[in-house]
Formats: sequence, structure tokens, C-alpha cells
Amino acid sequence: MEPDSAIDKFRRREIEKRLASDLQAASEGLRRASTEEEKSRSSAAHLRALQRFTDFVAKGIVPEDLRESRAPE
Repeated sequence: MEPDSAIDKFRRREIEKRLASDLQAASEGLRRASTEEEKSRSSAAHLRALQRFTDFVAKGIVPEDLRESRAPE
């Protein structure tokens, strides 16, 4: 992942909302986990979601799965 300075403000907001939603879902999954295995899996998912959100907001790094495919010019 690397910073993507070519995205417009609307796309940036769309990505931010998606990452925030993913983070919220991961937090909820962690809260609901009851067994140690679920807690471990949920904790790892939460940390991944938090890292993706932090990388985007702080560094401008767009995760690969959220990048737009661009047609060759």
C-alpha cells in the first residue's frame, strides 16, 4: 500500500466511511466475542481494521481492495 494523492475529496470520503464502518463492525465483533478463540480472531480483525483506517487517515494510504481500477489511457 502506498499513498494515493490522485483521489478526489468525494472518493476520499467514500473510502473513509467504508474503513470507519469496517472498524466499527470489527469493534462490535470484538465486543460480542465469548470464547477465547473468538476473542483472538476478533482482536486480530479489529487490529487490522484499525491499522487500515489509521494508514488511510494519517498517511493517505488506500488499501488495495478499495482502489479503483483505472482503464489504461
